[in-house]
Amino acid sequence: MAALAVTQTIGYGVLYYAFSVFLAPMARDLHASNIQIAAALTLSVLIAALCAPLVGRLLDARGGRVLMTAGSVLGAAAVLAWSRVETLPQLYAVFALVGVACSLVLYEAAFAVIVSLYAGNERGRANGLLALTIVAGFASSIFLPLTGQLVDRYGWRTALVILALVYGLAAIPLHALVLRRRARTAGTQAFAEAQERAAIVKAATRRRPF
Repeated sequence: MAALAVTQTIGYGVLYYAFSVFLAPMARDLHASNIQIAAALTLSVLIAALCAPLVGRLLDARGGRVLMTAGSVLGAAAVLAWSRVETLPQLYAVFALVGVACSLVLYEAAFAVIVSLYAGNERGRANGLLALTIVAGFASSIFLPLTGQLVDRYGWRTALVILALVYGLAAIPLHALVLRRRARTAGTQAFAEAQERAAIVKAATRRRPF
């Protein structure tokens, strides 16, 4: 839980919230409008949404260690690539990669890991989800002013390199070394679990609040 709290806070700070600080200097240097630059973040969110069903199935089957570690590597590499973009197409390509990384490492993946971790322990699961949400909620409070200071002192490109290193050095080892592997289950048990999850989803989508 502590490891996920750290990686979620830094992940949201670097991969999502910091973007608003970079918008104006990027628009100036890339000779683009704010709308054209902001479209990159929209693209990353859409890509993350498209990846979500497949990532969810993989998390169910294999657990979070390998997927979240791979997502951390991809996220750090994408931020480094972001620091080198010179054109709008390059920016959009980088943020497509950011979107894939986000689908692997942010709340949705972390929540799935917590649900698996506290299987059969409803109170522990609820407390874990609440704790993670509260801690990671400070991401914007930490990274907006931090990113602003970095941009003012070093420029936006160097600031991105620093943020990429901060994220990679924190998230990659924590995801790789701390997260547990999913225990292997027998074929019949795995099938029963899949059927149970399908029934839960079907029931939820038929309710009026959904």
